Amino acid sequence: MSVQVLDRELDRLEGLWDQGLSDTYRSYLETLSAHEPEMQAKLALAAALIEVGIRLQGLGGHAAPATTLLMGDLCLARASRLLADNATQAVQVAFAKAIEGLSAAAASGKPSRPVRELLVHAFSATA
Repeated sequence: MSVQVLDRELDRLEGLWDQGLSDTYRSYLETLSAHEPEMQAKLALAAALIEVGIRLQGLGGHAAPATTLLMGDLCLARASRLLADNATQAVQVAFAKAIEGLSAAAASGKPSRPVRELLVHAFSATA
């Protein structure tokens, strides 16, 4: 992904990049060698934004302040758009199911699989 495209995707999220989003992005990027090279960066960024967005929202923990919740929403919205524009329908559905499962587990107070494990698995979804 070119620096210009990455900059556009991170508009208003720059502070998160320095607070761990960059490391999360790189860890997902390492798992995507089976995907087309031009898609790897976009999918890795989508997964990283989801992971950070869930963390910002305090899913399963204490309620986050309103501004933090909104930042989490922005992360999830950007990730959703990246997936809609770049992932197969099967991968999009797998990501939606992973997020739904995490939310359901948090709502019921039951533990769930780690976020990263669920999202890495979602990359391999097929029709």
